[in-house]
Amino acid sequence: MNPLRRLFIPGLILIAIVVMGVVGYTSIEGWSVIDALYMVVITLSTVGFREVHDLSSWGRVLTMGIIVTGVSTAIYAAGQLIEMMVEGQIIGYRRRKKMKQRIKEIKDHYIICGFGRVGHQVAAEFTAAKIPFVVIDSKAETAVEMEPKDLPYIIGDIAADAILEEAGIMRAKGLVASADSDTANVFVTLSARVLNPNLYIIARSSSLDVEEKLRKAGADRVISPYFIGGKRMAQLAIKPTAVDFLDTVLHSEHLEMEIREIKVNHCHLAGKTLAESQIRQKSGAYVAAIRNSDGEFNLQPTAESKIESGDTLVVIGAPKQFALLERCLD
Repeated sequence: MNPLRRLFIPGLILIAIVVMGVVGYTSIEGWSVIDALYMVVITLSTVGFREVHDLSSWGRVLTMGIIVTGVSTAIYAAGQLIEMMVEGQIIGYRRRKKMKQRIKEIKDHYIICGFGRVGHQVAAEFTAAKIPFVVIDSKAETAVEMEPKDLPYIIGDIAADAILEEAGIMRAKGLVASADSDTANVFVTLSARVLNPNLYIIARSSSLDVEEKLRKAGADRVISPYFIGGKRMAQLAIKPTAVDFLDTVLHSEHLEMEIREIKVNHCHLAGKTLAESQIRQKSGAYVAAIRNSDGEFNLQPTAESKIESGDTLVVIGAPKQFALLERCLD
C-alpha cells in the first residue's frame, strides 16, 4: 500500500475545514472569497498575521473552531509525513514498486519458494550460473537480506495463488519448492501445478512418505537433502577422488570446463550417428551421455550411437567449445 494513503483522511478533513471556513467568513462577516480564503490560510498556518477585517463575535467563534480542528489536523498530518520519511516508508514503497515492475518483465525464470538453508544455496547456484529467478518467502528478514543484493523477491505466503502469479509463474521456466516445511512444499507444488501445468517443479522432501505425496501433487523431481547428504558422505568415504573430480567439473568457478545439456530439436543432427555429426571434430566438446525422449540413458555412447530428435546430449567442454557447438546446431 502507498504510505501516502495515510494522509488521505487528514487531507480530506483539511479541505473540508478550508471550504467551511471560506463559506463561514463570507456568510457571517460578508467578506469576499479571497479575503475569506486568506483568513483561513493564515489561521491554519499559525503565522500570526492580524485579521483581514475586524471579526464579529460569531466570526471569532468560527476562527477558534478553525484553530482547534484545523491546526490539530495539520499537525497530525505533518507528524505522519515526518514519521514516514524517518522510517523510510516512502523510499521503501518506491523500491517495492520498482521491484514489482522488474518482476513483471522477467520471463523464463525460476521461482524459489522458501528462502531457508536450501533456498539460499539454490539462489547462490542460480546467481553463479546467471539464471534469472524470483524468491518468495514469508519472513520479513528476507527483504533486508535481498535488497542490498538487488535480487528480485516477494514477501508473502509462498503457496498463495496471487503471490505465485505476481512472481510470474505463467512465464516461469521452473519452480523450486525449498521451504523447511514439507506441508508447505506440498501446497506450493499443488498450487504451482494447477496454475501452470507445463512448469518444471523441483521439491524438497524430508522423508520418503512426503516424497510420494509431492510426486502426486505434481513435482517432476523430489530431492531429500538428508538422503543426498548421507549418500555423498558415503561416496566421499568410498571413492573420494572420483567425487572430487565431479565437484571440480560441476562446481568449480575457475575451471574452463563444464557439463551442459544440449536438446536436439529437429536440427540437422537428428538421425545421424555421433561419428556422422562430427561434434567432437568441429567443436572439441565431448558427448558423455545421450538421453532419449523416453528418459532412458545411453551412458557409454559410441561413434555408432544414433542421435534422434528429442534426445538430450550431456556434453563436457569449455565455453569456447560450446560456442562452436551452438554454431554447429544452427
